[in-house]
Amino acid sequence: MNKDIIFRFDFVFSYWIFVWYLLYEFKYIKYSPKLALIIGLSINLFVILIMVYYNNSLHNILLFFIVQIFLKIIPLWRLRNNSIYDFNSLIILYIIYIIWLFINNTNNYTLYIIQLEYIKKNKEIGPITHFINNLNKYERM
Repeated sequence: MNKDIIFRFDFVFSYWIFVWYLLYEFKYIKYSPKLALIIGLSINLFVILIMVYYNNSLHNILLFFIVQIFLKIIPLWRLRNNSIYDFNSLIILYIIYIIWLFINNTNNYTLYIIQLEYIKKNKEIGPITHFINNLNKYERM
């Protein structure tokens, strides 16, 4: 099992939701991602609690939280006056995501197990946090 799969942007549903938000924000689609953002933020707050439980470094927790500010909190703040909760679009997007994972020989369960392993080992758990933590490696190239 390739553990680096959790660093692929296309394997993280939060990024799919963020793209949905951008498409909505720039009026390319009319289906609001507000419900998806609320659910995603709730799940990620739970992930932060798990990180605290496993004594992750303050650096990893803050970095993860900062990423959530940009991916979920700011978009939710921008949609604060939007009363539309588009459940059907969320389900359709999630089904497409599951199919995408299947095509790429992985699944949600595998991704969650790897993410939990990384949390237990005090490692970063997402593509953006991984990129930020390794910026000095990329600068040397």
